[in-house]
Amino acid sequence: MSTKPHLSQRAIVAYNRLSREVAALNYLVRIAKPSGTLGETGRICLDRALRIANRLYRREPGMPSFGRIGTSEPLTQADLALMVARLSAAGIAFEERYAHLTAPGLAANTTLQPLRFPPP
Repeated sequence: MSTKPHLSQRAIVAYNRLSREVAALNYLVRIAKPSGTLGETGRICLDRALRIANRLYRREPGMPSFGRIGTSEPLTQADLALMVARLSAAGIAFEERYAHLTAPGLAANTTLQPLRFPPP
């Protein structure tokens, strides 16, 4: 029996969805750098990412939980940068916890057995 944590297929799909949302938000904060406050569409996207993160991380010990944001109130760029940084940090911690499920992690955890051909 393995002591490594198990991740279901449903959780993998949820994490992939969350990572795409966080990547888009990171692009917005780091590359596009818009000025002013975040509009309603942006607040809805951020709130959706927070909901996905809460659902994914709620049963994981030591993972943060994220509060909901009001989609009717303006959100400053500093608030957005803070939330995106928290989401990114949580994603990195989650990836480290399940590193054995990634391709490099699988390669590091398996020992290659020499090929043995049957005698002629």
